[in-house]
Amino acid sequence: MKRYLKICALLSALTVTVCGCDAQPTNSRPTSGVSSLIVINTVSEPSSSSSDVQANAPVRSDKIVSEDMTIAAAETLTVKSGETLYIRDGAEFTVDGTVNCERGGSIKIQSGGNLLLNGKLILDGSLELGGFLGIREKGEIYGAGLLTVLNSFEDINCEGTCLAKIKAPAPVEKDGVTYVGGVLIVNKKYSVPEDYGAELGLVIDDAYNALLQMREDTGYSLPLVSGYRSYELQTELFDYYCEIDDYDKVIMYSAQPGHSEHQTGLAMDIGELSEDYVNTEEGRWLTDNCCKYGFVIRFPKGCEHKTGYDYEPWHIRWLGKSTAKLVYDSGLTLEEFLGVEPM
Repeated sequence: MKRYLKICALLSALTVTVCGCDAQPTNSRPTSGVSSLIVINTVSEPSSSSSDVQANAPVRSDKIVSEDMTIAAAETLTVKSGETLYIRDGAEFTVDGTVNCERGGSIKIQSGGNLLLNGKLILDGSLELGGFLGIREKGEIYGAGLLTVLNSFEDINCEGTCLAKIKAPAPVEKDGVTYVGGVLIVNKKYSVPEDYGAELGLVIDDAYNALLQMREDTGYSLPLVSGYRSYELQTELFDYYCEIDDYDKVIMYSAQPGHSEHQTGLAMDIGELSEDYVNTEEGRWLTDNCCKYGFVIRFPKGCEHKTGYDYEPWHIRWLGKSTAKLVYDSGLTLEEFLGVEPM
């Protein structure tokens, strides 16, 4: 079936609202860079039995950003139902104002494309991330739609707020280790090899440096109780706990060998190994603020059936600032955020 493509150069077809009025066409690039760089493609689908376009054939409008442009602070770009906004390879689309992606509309950031958000993205439709998404300090994404990460969470730099639902890529196993969008996952279902982490020291450098920064910024002692644990040490600990406690209780507070995040060097036990730690000033601060330094509380309160472990306000997991902020904003456990099973 042939496609019939009609390039419509009428810039008034672009739904850009400036201070409540329709943007006027212009032959020169405006200072905001809005209408001159979005091309509207209208695609009609004819029936398979005729080469002529039927009058009632469905029509889809696409907005294509093929070079750098900006939506200024006073402007709103609407992606309506049935429309797709493409951000092409090499294009940098900066939003200082608002992009409103309605239900049934979609935004596709293609490989090499960049969306830099200083303003708002109201996402009631879908956003497919194959390129880069920068949510700057004052940038916001919210709405009932879905943000799908095609490759890696490293494709997002979140300094602002993202309240939209995020769909992670499928898990990928490499050398016996499972990653979801570049995030290493270890829990009761996913393990690491027996010799994994043998070259590690206390914890990975980025995580330890973030701990030092938290201490410097707050003045809290934030003592490191436990960092990296080898497979052998985890075996000794788990066997010991099973000797002094019921197995069904042990598996809720101690990981079996190969299933401990401590073996990755990405997890740390901070402060006091007690639920009462959250009632201290230091413990409350850690819960509320560790995401700003790249950590999440790995086993939140009331989420035992979602993580497979008891509440541990002292156990933090390093993800990096951007991904930690995304997880924190979502209000989900790491398993829920990555879309993986806990056990």
